[in-house]
Amino acid sequence: MISRLLTLIAVFLCLLVGNCWLVEAKKQRNAPHEHRGKLSPYSPGPFDVLKLGPKDEEALSQDKAVMKQIPGEGGKGNEGGRAICIQDVNAPKDAVWNQILDIDHYVGKVNKLKECKNYYVKKNGDGTSTIKTKMVVGVIPGYSYEYYCDHIYSPAHDSVTWTLDYDKMSDFDDVAGHWHLEDHPTKPGCTRVFYACDIKFKRAVPGPVMNFLTKSALKQATTWVKKESESKPQACVPKEYAVAFVATPRPKC
Repeated sequence: MISRLLTLIAVFLCLLVGNCWLVEAKKQRNAPHEHRGKLSPYSPGPFDVLKLGPKDEEALSQDKAVMKQIPGEGGKGNEGGRAICIQDVNAPKDAVWNQILDIDHYVGKVNKLKECKNYYVKKNGDGTSTIKTKMVVGVIPGYSYEYYCDHIYSPAHDSVTWTLDYDKMSDFDDVAGHWHLEDHPTKPGCTRVFYACDIKFKRAVPGPVMNFLTKSALKQATTWVKKESESKPQACVPKEYAVAFVATPRPKC
């Protein structure tokens, strides 16, 4: 009787917070996702429609992150526009890539990230690399999300783009993201970082969860990359992703 009562209480609490671990445990993560993509994926390379004005340049020169809105690629869930975060980093691109591509060690650097582990890495014939990663982010009690990302590192475009791995079941309905690096326009040896990540939820979530995952996380991402890159400015692109055909000679590691 007591055991049954405790079970009923647990079920009630799960329903109350909106995220029942008893239900989550039954998810077949190796089953295909419910669809093959709703958000428009990003293309590698610069954000061509993004324009920075004098006030933006002034803020960047003061080591501040700048948030900009660009038009969405209509028809797949981002008609209202997409948010981009820009940050200047006082370190060369190789040092920045060293941090971004070291995905297995994001925990402890990325706020609220509880687990992050690559489960598939492959260097492709066109010079790109495919990196598939399991991530678990816990925002507030009762709202923890496990999801699987399919990254493509494109060194020729100085970009990483990603979507969900649609061959696995994720807690987010969809994800689309983009890192892009450029040499700083006026400061040699420095980097301008561009970051975007769109998230589509399967159901309504509380305001604090929505705000953290869609707004705060953008600035926090470029902030941790700036901090870690500037602490190791001599770091190189991880050897498993290094390429021989680059426009500018890279330092040997």
